[in-house]
Amino acid sequence: MTLPPERDASGRFVKPEQEEQLPGDESMHPLSKLLFGWVGSSRTPLFLLIAVIVICVGLVVIDLAVNRHEYLDFANANGFYALWGFAAFALAVLSGWPLGRLLRRDEDYYGEADTTPHDVEKNS
Repeated sequence: MTLPPERDASGRFVKPEQEEQLPGDESMHPLSKLLFGWVGSSRTPLFLLIAVIVICVGLVVIDLAVNRHEYLDFANANGFYALWGFAAFALAVLSGWPLGRLLRRDEDYYGEADTTPHDVEKNS
């Protein structure tokens, strides 16, 4: 006779052997540690921000040094392509708001929002 599976605090079914096992370095594949181990560092966001700033400054310096031969005079202005790209990106992001209002459904479209299993007590 097998025992019924237990549930964790959120009401999901959990096998007893998975409950005791905590993820750590020994459960990671060595290749994943090599490729993605740097992501877990607390300094990663700072290094990424510095890298983006250095790349942006480098591109601005290159833009000042490159002599372009464009058909339209305003395209020769310094920083034109940076402003053009930012405006296009902003337009794409901001057009999502009216499109979202047009396509979005109500929160209760699929019925009752309560998804707690019936045999789990509710915290009231």
